Amino acid sequence: MPDHAPNTGDARLHCAGVGLRGSGYPNAINTLHRLRRAGIAIDDRVDWLPEGFQLWKAARGPLQTKLRLYGKLLIGNALAAARLCFGRSSAHTIAYIPYPAVFLLWWLSWVPRRWRPKLIADAYISVWDSMVRDRGMMASERLSSRLLKRFEGRALRAADAVLVDTVANRGWMIEAFGLDPDAVHAIPLAIDDAPLLDIPPRQASSPLRVIFIGTFVPLHGADVLTEVARKAKQHASRFTLHFIGDGQNAAPLEQLLAEDSPAFTWERAWLSHMQIVERLAQCDVCLGVFGGSEKAARVLPFKLYLALAAGRCTLTQRHFSLPESVPDPPMETVEANPDHVIAHLLALADDPARVDRTGADARAFYLATLGEQATVRFWKQLLASFKGDSKSRAKTP
Repeated sequence: MPDHAPNTGDARLHCAGVGLRGSGYPNAINTLHRLRRAGIAIDDRVDWLPEGFQLWKAARGPLQTKLRLYGKLLIGNALAAARLCFGRSSAHTIAYIPYPAVFLLWWLSWVPRRWRPKLIADAYISVWDSMVRDRGMMASERLSSRLLKRFEGRALRAADAVLVDTVANRGWMIEAFGLDPDAVHAIPLAIDDAPLLDIPPRQASSPLRVIFIGTFVPLHGADVLTEVARKAKQHASRFTLHFIGDGQNAAPLEQLLAEDSPAFTWERAWLSHMQIVERLAQCDVCLGVFGGSEKAARVLPFKLYLALAAGRCTLTQRHFSLPESVPDPPMETVEANPDHVIAHLLALADDPARVDRTGADARAFYLATLGEQATVRFWKQLLASFKGDSKSRAKTP
């Protein structure tokens, strides 16, 4: 339903399309929550998929499930495109399209710019890159892969502003899809941080409680994590491992779990945001990404936002990227190598003051650079630029 929040002078933001939400896709819905609290008027017409819906799991499901998903994304977004272009005065409309925005953008790309709204797209990460290179759902040389990449490129080029998560990802998207550099913005992601900020400082424990939250895919370093779990037995008195998540590269970890006295615990079920908050409150150190180069070096995933907001010490690979103008976070970093990860965990277990200090610095960093103020500041500037552009066009003979 439309939300008639008080307007502070910014343009009303119309939200459209078929969108993802929940603990796996928190950015769009939490962006809207933050903008409402800032007094920006929101007209939310998004067809939100159920919380807990997993896009890539559905895309790998049986034919009937895939047909329902693709029908929803294509037909639902075609109807949304018609409503955006013909249901109101498009010339003065600013529309925000949540992830996966490309399906609505593709329909709108066939409409002349003068007949469609200003479009702000939550591109987050590339659909083509996730499907082809992360999850191996189709070979990159296949015609279907090339067509998907062309589909995504055409869609993203229709947007007036494309929002991505890091500077490195911005550069990759510009090159991969031929985007206008001035239209692509690397901004912090938005999470539901209130319960995370309420988490008290950790109670020092021995052994050190280490947690990993994520998907067991190459991006997250599934092979590195499996080797860490394999070698952790000999250090059971120093640190414990708890894994949360699943993925197509989880089979080796499953084999380890079947062995006698595995050195880790594992929750494979999809957890709600509040369940994840509870797990973070009970840990000492959070593991990040260990996928090495390529895409793993281009991201700062949601789980690192969660760990920083929770005030927990975070250990991740040395190569990562950040939103525009964000300094390096106070994270512990190593090479994406299981022996280096284990050695660093042992060093942290021997230095509880370092774990506490890094956790406190993490929360302060999050509040200063990645939290709600950063989201609102960027969006107010973006909306003001669109209003200014509209006024300048109106004065042009």
